[in-house]
Amino acid sequence: MAAQRDNLSPWPLNSATTTFGQSRPSILSMPPSPFSIIVRAFLEPLARLTGAMRRLFAFIWKPKKADGSDASKAEEALEPGTKILLLGLMRKVVLLEPSNTVVKSGRYLDPAEAEGLKVANEANIPSPRLHNVIRQPRQLEISMDYVPGQTLEELWPNMSADEKKSAATQLREIIEQMQAIEPPPNYIGRCSGTGVRDTRARMTYDGPVCKDETEFNEYLISSLFPPIPPVLKSSFRDHLRTGHRIVFTHGDLAPRNIMMQDGKISGIVDWEESGWYPEYWELIKFIERPAKADWKQYAEIIFPKQYPTELLAYTAISKWRAG
Repeated sequence: MAAQRDNLSPWPLNSATTTFGQSRPSILSMPPSPFSIIVRAFLEPLARLTGAMRRLFAFIWKPKKADGSDASKAEEALEPGTKILLLGLMRKVVLLEPSNTVVKSGRYLDPAEAEGLKVANEANIPSPRLHNVIRQPRQLEISMDYVPGQTLEELWPNMSADEKKSAATQLREIIEQMQAIEPPPNYIGRCSGTGVRDTRARMTYDGPVCKDETEFNEYLISSLFPPIPPVLKSSFRDHLRTGHRIVFTHGDLAPRNIMMQDGKISGIVDWEESGWYPEYWELIKFIERPAKADWKQYAEIIFPKQYPTELLAYTAISKWRAG
């Protein structure tokens, strides 16, 4: 079947998305009983083994910098002038030279990433300029401009305190610019209009289309394990507020996704988690993402507003969620 080129439609784009995981009750959370004690004795070692396997799978799944023999072998199968930037089990990112076009491809790419990038481009957010989307039988290709520079992750260990503060201040200005974009009415979720995308520690979950924060909060509550005590569940619900602004959110502001050149942020990449979410969501995901060194110590500079109540509530909820 020939590849089909997408003419990127205005919001919303009605397209199916892939569910990478969903919440399931755990027998390990059952109340104590003779049966559960026996089952736990059998399943707890298995659960630890399963957790290790999931972490190993996540490591394999995550694209790595394409250097060394693996990249060389893969590049032999590509056209001349093509360089592999990232290489993973189910996705890869290649640079087409001399056009400086980056093609991100993979079987499980979310087409909503292109819609998020489109919103960023239209608002002049520092980001790769989107070219087009090509659907193939078993994979999606998203092509965009190459963003020059190095990742903040590479530069951070050797930066001075003043340089780190400068980068944090620049990111704050970009977040303020993003949050000033007018959101679509009565909607929380991906920029494609296909519902919530919620990546946690180990898995990515697809949530429903939410028309307001009440529905979004119910989604957060619905992700709790069923054995949770009702009093705890109702307490969580009481502490989830409504009335926040819904703003354009990147969802993964980790140093690896921030490009720097000559001391300036040249662009933010990897928009697959982007969408329209409550104003505190960017901070939540910033804290939730793993990061090296002292990156998170600069949160008070990076974020225009702090959300201690929301952060504490979400942290407590996370202890009872799948993933």
